[in-house]
Amino acid sequence: MKHRHIVSAIVFAVVLAGLSVPVSANVEKIGAKPLWSTAFVADTQSSEREYMLALFNKLQDEEPDMVIHLGDTHFEWSSAFTIRALSCLLRSKPGGLEFHLAPGNHDMRSGLIKSHLRRAATEGLYRSDKGITFKGEEYALARVAAFVPNPVIPIWNSDIVDHPAWQPKMTARRLKKEAPDVEGSRYVFKRGGIRFVVCDWNYSKNQAEWIREVITTPDDSSVTILLHHYHKVSTLAKYFKGIEGKHNVKLVLSGHDHRYNYEVRDGITYITQSGIARSSRDCDTFLLNVYNDHLRIDRYLIPKKTAYPAILGPEPIWMCPGKFTEYKKPLTAASSQYVRDPAEQAIDNIKGK
Repeated sequence: MKHRHIVSAIVFAVVLAGLSVPVSANVEKIGAKPLWSTAFVADTQSSEREYMLALFNKLQDEEPDMVIHLGDTHFEWSSAFTIRALSCLLRSKPGGLEFHLAPGNHDMRSGLIKSHLRRAATEGLYRSDKGITFKGEEYALARVAAFVPNPVIPIWNSDIVDHPAWQPKMTARRLKKEAPDVEGSRYVFKRGGIRFVVCDWNYSKNQAEWIREVITTPDDSSVTILLHHYHKVSTLAKYFKGIEGKHNVKLVLSGHDHRYNYEVRDGITYITQSGIARSSRDCDTFLLNVYNDHLRIDRYLIPKKTAYPAILGPEPIWMCPGKFTEYKKPLTAASSQYVRDPAEQAIDNIKGK
């Protein structure tokens, strides 16, 4: 056991040597319990449920307080087994975990997030499949999806309960009429000294103006993390051009490319997650551990072409100093004009819509 600690310290020191941000924590804190943690998943587009099951179950073992998806959700491709694993992860603590989604291009339709995702976010209802209808590698494409009659996952988060663009029956035309000042599904939330900025999937000048206003407005966060599906660093860096030193963004997390990438520009680290899209490529998940004086991201990896989904890690890939506090789950927001009528929802539940 003593030798194991020595090896871990050496590996950790080597990882830190490659990081661009100075870290105040020393090697003795490797085994320390964090104040709280949040899991990151991305591109859950796979018909091979073993990979998602393995990574979801691993994350559940790590007991995160929150889960953030970096876009392109498609859990139903992998059948009810994957939905059950996701549900177990999100219900692993009393009251359920928060579940935030930075939508990807495959999560969008007609300018809004797909209605079944909005329904899951605001009502906890999600689609499951009715069973195998076609045999073969692409069997998932022929599976019949339907909503289960009762909530299987917690309502994702209180931050979108009253967000006009996240309402299940909202349309682009109705949104423009009822909430002309709302553009896109983006929003901001804070937990434990961290400001998270959830972005729409692609770069736009409109979003750039919004982000720049958000991050240059003084607040009490120690670090800001940008959550953005689209991954190209040369494009994402435009958000921060000309405002260097006027914001506290230290990390941009993305998906989309199905490949791991790590790059640092002007003090900001850009990390693209492999996600769980295809077993012919690497599959991974991240865990952000929050301590009093620093953050650390650990990567859990299933290497490509692995016959059995054996997980490697945790591997520390990023650290950042700061001042952080305990996680406090917000209370669910009160109902608003955008939340469906309870009687209407009860009828749909009975019909299984």
